Order: sequence, then structure tokens, then C-alpha cells
Amino acid sequence: MQTAQYRFAMAGIIHETNTYAEASFGQTTLSAFEQYQGQEIIDAFTGTNHQIGGFIQGAKQHLVDLHPIYLGQATPSGTIAQSAYLEMKAKILNGVKASLPIDAMLLALHGAGVADGFEDIEGDLLASLRSLLGPEIPIAVVYDLHANCTPEMFANADISLPCKLYPHIDFADRAVEAVDLVVLMRQQQIQPVSAVRYLPILPYIVTTDQGFIPAEINAHCQRLLQDYPTIIDCSWFHGFPYADIEAPCPTVICTTNNDCALAEQIAEEIATLIWSQRERFLPQFFTPHDAIQIALEQQDLSKPIVINEYSDNPGGGTPGDGTYLLSAILNAPNRHKRICFGMINDAAVVQQAMKAGVGQQIDIQLGGKLGPMQGAPIVCQAYVKSITDGHFVNCDGAMFAGVHFDLGPMCRLIIAGVDVIVACRAEQVYDEIPFFMHGIDILQYDIVALKGANHFRARYNHLAAKIITANAVGLSSADILSFPRRHLKRAVWPKDAVSDLDEVYP
Repeated sequence: MQTAQYRFAMAGIIHETNTYAEASFGQTTLSAFEQYQGQEIIDAFTGTNHQIGGFIQGAKQHLVDLHPIYLGQATPSGTIAQSAYLEMKAKILNGVKASLPIDAMLLALHGAGVADGFEDIEGDLLASLRSLLGPEIPIAVVYDLHANCTPEMFANADISLPCKLYPHIDFADRAVEAVDLVVLMRQQQIQPVSAVRYLPILPYIVTTDQGFIPAEINAHCQRLLQDYPTIIDCSWFHGFPYADIEAPCPTVICTTNNDCALAEQIAEEIATLIWSQRERFLPQFFTPHDAIQIALEQQDLSKPIVINEYSDNPGGGTPGDGTYLLSAILNAPNRHKRICFGMINDAAVVQQAMKAGVGQQIDIQLGGKLGPMQGAPIVCQAYVKSITDGHFVNCDGAMFAGVHFDLGPMCRLIIAGVDVIVACRAEQVYDEIPFFMHGIDILQYDIVALKGANHFRARYNHLAAKIITANAVGLSSADILSFPRRHLKRAVWPKDAVSDLDEVYP
């Protein structure tokens, strides 16, 4: 048996914070986080398409002695309570202290985390870890693509890698890459240096699927990696617009092997390319009413039409009980098609269904309970078709493939002929499993409506004849200019008339 050459610690805090959601359903407390410590982390994430799963895989490939410390992760939601963040931070710092000496630190972070009193939890955590570990111990971080980056985040890490794809189906690959790079650092084969370029843009949430401009930018970054052997990584963070912070903006980072001038040159080149294409980021979506009408007009398709409700996307921190799209479906005239909808968050209705039992009719007020932007509750009669425990694992090919989810008890209701999946917690749809577990084969339906912005595409691009995006009022609405910006300190396009990349950002 070969002896481990290095000893790495591993930890993480993963939360995408929608600061606007706090007004609707409060701060995010520690109880909202899934918490794992020590061996629990290995048991839960080995073999998954998750940052932690990739760290585990990479450590195994390099015979690294991996010390899992702590992981706290929660579905996107409102501002994190200060006590929750400080407790998670303390668990990581104390765990790292107990694991010393180590040869490197691996971190799974989102990059858009905000706590009460801490606008940048990632930068704060990294600064504390750097103070603890000193300048010689490599720190590598794998972030979500939608990180809102700060100088503190980059100054206190040697390797900063975002996932590059949206849907985020490359988390594990990027984490393996991070381990590879840290091993090369320990072997003194590379000396990473980075250049960063911030862009004065309020970021729209746009997919990297083929045909969208970010795919072209990623391809350009890939060509640069091939043209310049000293480039270690060239990436851009899209940013996250649903946070009222100083700079919720896209960021370019180029990391080279000890070539500062090249890093600066390439970061500037990519930033200029993104800036030149900014008009192409502007989304063009349909109202829920128009989306369902377009779907109903489609004829003779061998696959279902998918309508995604962009504006109430739990993956962007919304409550998930918005009723705009479901109401439009139920009120649509001449609705002679098989339609299913998933998932709306309403624990009270699930409890009502459980009390009545399968096969019973219940009078309900569905959704619209968790804030003024969620629409009116749907007052109707529903037939309880099935009830499950709400536990499932994402399938291969989906984002977070292999990751376990627990949405509390769930039920399938039939409302005016429409199959509706109701959960006790907010979550976006990643794949077809939430439908399948309730007896729904989506390929037998004409229209599949779901909550989510883009992650569902990892599976549904192959399952759908067409995807139609519906946008309405909501805490993840595409109308990002409608959100107040009390803390924004820079002029940003398209909110402001910024015409030159160098007007605001150095």
C-alpha cells in the first residue's frame, strides 16, 4: 500500500444569497443548512458531481490524505443570520486548527454568500484561513459560476476556479483540477499568479448552452489555454444580480505560471470581449400567459414542450410558491393537452393532502403565501393522486448528479386536469426524478412546466421538443433593473450609461 504524500484539509460553506428575499421570509438561520462533519462528508459526497465529490476524487487519484472538516450548504435564500455564519466559520477554523499540520486547504464555496454584517462571507473566511495558515500553505477554492468576486477572495487564495458551465455540470471536474494544481504547487512545478478584471455590468443570468454568447466566450478562453502553455486557467464569473451589495458584477480571472504580464494581458482581452458583447446578454422572455399560449399552439410533437418559470426560481433564492405560471395554465382556454407542473412549495397543502389521503378530494389555497411578489393563492379543489417522503437522488447527466435531496413530504395533486407536484421546501427542478417518483412519465405529457432558470436544461435539452421561458414578477425576475440598489457604489450597465469599460473600473 502506497503512503500518502500530502495531507490536505477540506471544508466549505455554500449559499447563494438573495438579499431581497429577506423581506419576504426572513434571514437564513443555521437550521436551513445541511451540515456535515468529518467522515459524514466523505460518505455523502463520494462519487457525486459536486465540488466536494471532485475534491474526494482528486485526492484519491493523487494518494492525498484528505481531512474533511465541515460543510454547510443550503438552498439559496435570504441573507444569512450573523450567528449562523459565525458558527459555520468557527467550525471550519477550529477543525483546521485541529488538523494541523496540513500541506494545503481545499474549499468549496459559492462566492455570492452574504450574512448580516458580512457582505462577503467568502472573503472574510478566506482572510481568516490565510491568517491561520500563513502565506506558504496553498489554498484552492472552487466556486459557483455566479460568484460576486471581491479582492479579498482572490488575495487570500492561490487557486480560484469557478465552474465554467451553466447548467453547472462541471463542478466535480473543476474540483479535480484544483487538486491537480495544488499538487503541482507542492511539487514546485508551478507558481500561480493571477490577474483580475471587474466589469461594470449588472449580470443577467444567461445559460452557457450552445447558441448563447457565453459559450463563445468560454470557447475563446479554451483557445487561449491552448495557445499559451503558461496559462493555468482563464475563466469568468458571471456574477449574481439578486444581491444588494457594493459590486454584484462579472469578473474575469487569468492565472498563469509566474507570468504576471500575460495574466494581465489575457484578463483584459477577455473582459474587453465580454464588454463588446454585452447587448447580447439581454433576455427576451414571455409572460406566463403568452408562454402557455405558445405551448398550446404547438402541434404533432414527439417530445413535450417545456415551460420554465424563471422569475420564481428557488435556485436564485425565491420561496418557490409563486403562482403566476400555474395560474396562467389553469386559466388558459382550450386547454386540450396533458400538462404537468413541478414543484410548488406549500407545506400546508402537503399536510392537508396527507391528512386526507390518496384518492381524496381537498379544497386548497395553493401557493402565494410567502411574500407579495408570489402572486395570489390558487383557490381550488384538488384530487390527491400520490404522496411520497420527498427523498430522491439526482440522476446521471443532471447537475449535482448523485446528490441526495430531502424536500420533506411531497404530493401529486390533480387540479382541473393538470398534474401538480407540491413540496414542503423550495427547490428548483434539475431532472425528471421529482415527476417520476410521483408516477409521472414526462414523455407522455404534451407540456411540462417547472420552476428554474437554466439548471434543468442539463437533462431537459434532450427530453424537450422546445423550451419556452416565462418571466413575471418575482424575486428572481429577469427585470433586474426593478430591484433597488442601496449599496451599489459603481455605475453599471445597463442601469447607468456606461459606454467605456475603463470609465469605472481600473
